[in-house]
Amino acid sequence: MARQEFREFSYKSRPQRPAVDPAMRRIAFLAAGGAVLIIAVAMLWSGVRPRLGFGPPPEIAAPATPLRVAPADPGGLTVPGANEAIMSGDDSGPAPVLAPASPAPALAQLQQQSGVPEITAPVAPPAPPPASAGNPNAGPVEVQLAATVDQASAEKAWSAYLGKIPGLVGNKKPEFLPAVVDGESIWRLRLGGFADASAAAAFCAQVVAAGETCTVAGF
Repeated sequence: MARQEFREFSYKSRPQRPAVDPAMRRIAFLAAGGAVLIIAVAMLWSGVRPRLGFGPPPEIAAPATPLRVAPADPGGLTVPGANEAIMSGDDSGPAPVLAPASPAPALAQLQQQSGVPEITAPVAPPAPPPASAGNPNAGPVEVQLAATVDQASAEKAWSAYLGKIPGLVGNKKPEFLPAVVDGESIWRLRLGGFADASAAAAFCAQVVAAGETCTVAGF
């Protein structure tokens, strides 16, 4: 028999895969198991929850009380007398009432305290200017009816006096005098033509009795 020839085969060893760390394998299994458990619980809860009657998710409503409350005292700069008509410019209320004239200083007491000898001889007051029959404001003493923030308000106050007590002020000629008091500009409504303080005080008494304001001008 003829000799048969066989091809020679070469064998190569198959490369071995690296072994997986047992600890990593356990971690992977635990993670997969946890994910499956979470999914199962979610599916179970979605199926059981409607039967338990939990209803829709709760709504968070706004509180019944206000979130911010204005303080009783807002603070800041407070201007004394800001609500008075002479400061705010509001002339809708009654005419402002002036403070009474300051009392005359005690000259004898001041001279005694200062050491200046007392003057015993009376000093004659200056003679008043002669009154003119054609000028109703002729006279050394004046009365003040109002003090306003501007001339227009003073003129408006004078018109009110003419409308309320024309018998007392109808024959008088008003004077609108600008002045500065405590750094504020004002306009004074005054009437002249009084021979002395007694005549002016008697006139003011009649005006006050009629419900209006009047003060003997001492400044």
